[in-house]
Amino acid sequence: MPDQPALPALLADRTAYKARLEQILPASITGTTASANEIAAAVAFTMMYVGAVDGHRPIRPSTVAWMRDGIAARRDDADRQAYYLAALRSKQAVDAQCHAWGLTETRSWYADNSREPIRDETLRTWADNGALVSGSGVQTTSSAPRYTLHPDFAALFDPTLTGEKLDTAIKDWQSRHLTLTGRARAARAHAAARAEEAVVVHLPDGGTRELHIGASSEIIRGVIEQFAPVRLGDPVVIFVSQSGEKVNVLDEALLKRLGLPVDQQRLLPDLLLADLDPARDALWLVEVVATDGPITEERRAALLGWATDHGVSPDRCRFLTAFESRTAAPFKKAVPQLARGSYAWFLDEPDGLLAWEDLAAE
Repeated sequence: MPDQPALPALLADRTAYKARLEQILPASITGTTASANEIAAAVAFTMMYVGAVDGHRPIRPSTVAWMRDGIAARRDDADRQAYYLAALRSKQAVDAQCHAWGLTETRSWYADNSREPIRDETLRTWADNGALVSGSGVQTTSSAPRYTLHPDFAALFDPTLTGEKLDTAIKDWQSRHLTLTGRARAARAHAAARAEEAVVVHLPDGGTRELHIGASSEIIRGVIEQFAPVRLGDPVVIFVSQSGEKVNVLDEALLKRLGLPVDQQRLLPDLLLADLDPARDALWLVEVVATDGPITEERRAALLGWATDHGVSPDRCRFLTAFESRTAAPFKKAVPQLARGSYAWFLDEPDGLLAWEDLAAE
């Protein structure tokens, strides 16, 4: 094939490609496992194997589906090019090429009906996140080859790129190619990975507090720094309660005025906020879910009982469960358990609020 660039060097196998994809486009950034699962690893390996980069040697989903272990083990340029040309023609041509090589196995990596997930899940997610160059003038439903890797994305699979150099290259690529939401998720992920000290929370009154390292603390910080200033008219953080520690009272004077005792033996909310705006005058009881523990009907009743037992009017109580992401397992698990009359908020979508209310509540 004239005027084609040299074929790129390859990582060891699909497992190695999956591991690298989990660094570049993990589900925590893309919102879907399709960006870095086993199918995605097969797609990455195959596209690098045939050199489908920057408009050269475009593939179609069947190029991935028809790959076999015996073919993948043949690494010289002539064999890689031979597979590419055979896959352009038909599955029968691939069978014939394998026979010519003396390969007896006939099982492809994926069945023909797997082409849709390859195209509609992995390739689409990669395209949405700046990893692909698709052929212009080729209809999405066409069987013609159209997919190649963006050269900057392909460069991240260089086997010589390791350690700190790989980390730097990945962060640079993410900053230049991800969507706005993806960049925000990536930045949060990098910040969490770099954190070696306490999580510092900036309070509404200008002060700061330190929380121990962990996903729960990151979510608490998000509620205080991003949710409260927008949703509450005049927010105040009364206390933070973290597992295994004494309740961290931030506004003891207000706590006393409210008449709310801090009983270390009683199950308190993870976070207690007050809205001092006279037009709102509300108490926000917040549970933070990094793994489990949403505001269920039972939990809501217990928290409401704790508040009303000490003189807080029920209509002044608001209940919020805060999660890391709608796409993460803890939220999916919690959905059927969430109490009516409560809200859900997500760290990676801080400008939204999910309400679960009675239809006639208004």
